Amino acid sequence: MWFSTAGIGLLILIQVLFLIKYVNNTNYSLVKFLEALKNEDYAVYFSPSKKGHSFIKVYEDFNLIIKKFEKNKIEKEAQYTYFKYILEHVNLGIISIKKEDLFNEHSNEEIPFLNRAACKILQQPQHKYWHRLAHNVPWLVVEIKNLKNGGKILVDFGDETERKQLSLEVIELQLLTTPYLIITFQDIRSEIEQKETEAWHNVIKILAHEMLNSFTPVSSLASTIKTLTENENGETLSLNQLDAEDISDIHIAATTIKKRSDGLLDFVKDYRTISNVPIPQLNKINVKQFLSGIKTLMTPLTEKAHVNLKLLPIPPNSTINADSKLIEQVLINLINNSIHALEGKENSTIEMSCNIELDKTVILINDNGFGIEEKIMNQIFIPFYTTKKNGSGIGLSLSKNIMKKHGGNLLVSSEVGVHTQFSLVFQN
Repeated sequence: MWFSTAGIGLLILIQVLFLIKYVNNTNYSLVKFLEALKNEDYAVYFSPSKKGHSFIKVYEDFNLIIKKFEKNKIEKEAQYTYFKYILEHVNLGIISIKKEDLFNEHSNEEIPFLNRAACKILQQPQHKYWHRLAHNVPWLVVEIKNLKNGGKILVDFGDETERKQLSLEVIELQLLTTPYLIITFQDIRSEIEQKETEAWHNVIKILAHEMLNSFTPVSSLASTIKTLTENENGETLSLNQLDAEDISDIHIAATTIKKRSDGLLDFVKDYRTISNVPIPQLNKINVKQFLSGIKTLMTPLTEKAHVNLKLLPIPPNSTINADSKLIEQVLINLINNSIHALEGKENSTIEMSCNIELDKTVILINDNGFGIEEKIMNQIFIPFYTTKKNGSGIGLSLSKNIMKKHGGNLLVSSEVGVHTQFSLVFQN
């Protein structure tokens, strides 16, 4: 009897020992699995063949989970590298810091992100720590503190030899429980100066062209008069030495010189007109009534040119704040341009309409003419540039200047052979 009891007890003891070993093995595998995930050690592998049948599925799932974690990490690192590469090569300075570091002068925290453009604009090396960068550009720290809750401003900095104007923007971002600041800035002075230089080059080129066109015949005619009034030795002839034909030629040359000189004077007056647009006297204008008046004014001209001038339906409550006389001048100029563009076009039509948006009101002048070629599109607002035979080239430039004085803009879109549309944009 006691043999049976002892045998059963021994069997139970063996089972308990096997159970403890099984639990220990399970715990060891589980700990090994969790440690691999915690330490991102994706080289760990669980061999199902070395364990019993019950472990095969568990180990296969362990290996699968580790592989998925490894894949996710590789994808995230690749994505991070991709975006970092893009941000490193954009022409925009970008700095990212913890918000608390902005107010801690002795912080030893590393800068999470500082791209090359930021270092180039600030003329600083690639600092690793924020306190070092902050020490070298204290003016930037002051401006960022003023925008600590977000915002955008223009900042001037530099020395007597080089000045820069930054468009600085600060955005606050909450990542988990930590607030960060994304600081972006761009040197806009150099871009503005480049655009101004290009504009001046275009103006000077057209001015030179116009002046040469005038001076060349004037110089030639003056040379002709000089030749007619001198002898072979270069001495001035007396009046009785000139015959009637010579006097007639001199008169024609002098008349032509006078005419060309008057043309140059008119050219200078046109230039002054562009540069001296009066300050708009703003009043609230009902768009529907205003455009109806323009239609009445321009209909005789459009009918004479066999052009159908249409006023499309306009909301009765649409209004703009503008100087009626100046905007009338702009619209008359645009409609005259459309009439010119519609010469030789069948079923020619000019449409006036108005779009009301949340932040702006847009008056549209659209014609179904031959359109404007893309290479010309960027030049039509340059003073004195014209494609008309007898055009002055100041109409569109003056019109755009008037719209700029109103705080708006004059835009153009065109499709060759289909239409051209000018948009007068008024901010609400």
